[in-house]
Amino acid sequence: MADLLDLAQRFVRAYPDRRDEALAALNGAIGDRLEAADSALALRMQLFYGARPWALEDPPIAVPNARPQACLFVHGLMGSERAWRFGVGAAQDEGPRVDYGPVLAAERDQTPVYVRYNSGRHISENGRELAEKLAQLHAVWPFEELSIVAHSMGGLVTRSACHYALEAGHAWTDSLRRVFLLGAPSRGAPLEQLAHVTAFTLDSIWNPWTKLIGKAIKLRSAGIKDLRHGFVLDEDWRHHDADRLAFPVPARPRDPAHVRWFIAVGTLGQPGSPLSATLGDGLVRRPSARGASLDPRARELLPPAEVQTFASTGHMALMNDRAVLEQLLEWWQST
Repeated sequence: MADLLDLAQRFVRAYPDRRDEALAALNGAIGDRLEAADSALALRMQLFYGARPWALEDPPIAVPNARPQACLFVHGLMGSERAWRFGVGAAQDEGPRVDYGPVLAAERDQTPVYVRYNSGRHISENGRELAEKLAQLHAVWPFEELSIVAHSMGGLVTRSACHYALEAGHAWTDSLRRVFLLGAPSRGAPLEQLAHVTAFTLDSIWNPWTKLIGKAIKLRSAGIKDLRHGFVLDEDWRHHDADRLAFPVPARPRDPAHVRWFIAVGTLGQPGSPLSATLGDGLVRRPSARGASLDPRARELLPPAEVQTFASTGHMALMNDRAVLEQLLEWWQST
């Protein structure tokens, strides 16, 4: 573990101008181990607000100039609150990237709130903590309406947070009106599934080099391993050997009954193309983003939702794409 921590320190020092991004990536890769070692490199969950955004106290004391409507942005694996503005203002082949928060503040009268979390932890651990953070926030700012925009792993963390908030009886769930899932792998991520099969196969071959590579691949974080099947609850992983070759179905979390759900699906090419069918948006395939499965045990993992597919839109582009933003605004208008 000492060698791993030393390597982590070197990794962060190698990117002094991009320390926040390096820390976010590092936590996604080995954040569970950093937390277990009580390392200063382990990110703690923190809330930010406003278009800038500004860090809130922990626990929050007040939210200056807050409106009655809050919109929470939940990033994905290896991300942070800064991920929503990555590439904004830079020239792109698909057109300029946009920052959703300020637009929703201006056009839908929202106060943007962002969460930063250690994406290497189990998704259920982050979900439970997010439920508590929102309860603390709601105590000092009793927002009348809450919307959540969640990308990738953030969608799973959001569903986990809703479940544990309902279990705990947190009042903020009564204010939750709409949830937007952008490329959330509700039935798992194929790249993580491929990594799992590769690691299992290499470690099973009686060859010291292939076994070494297989064990190195297995070092990926608990959060990454949860992505394989879309685990969102403690019971999904607590009695499950994450390195065993198996294909379990995650438990269905509790969802607030009054909430409207919306799903944005990206594809690398046209929706019906072989490329899109195989790779989806590059990380999440269309059936997984929609919660669809041939397994009868997994056909109702998601509540009823409106779904929109965005052609030639990769996984990360879902966070700041003009067409996705226009769809968010349209969905908002319908509710």
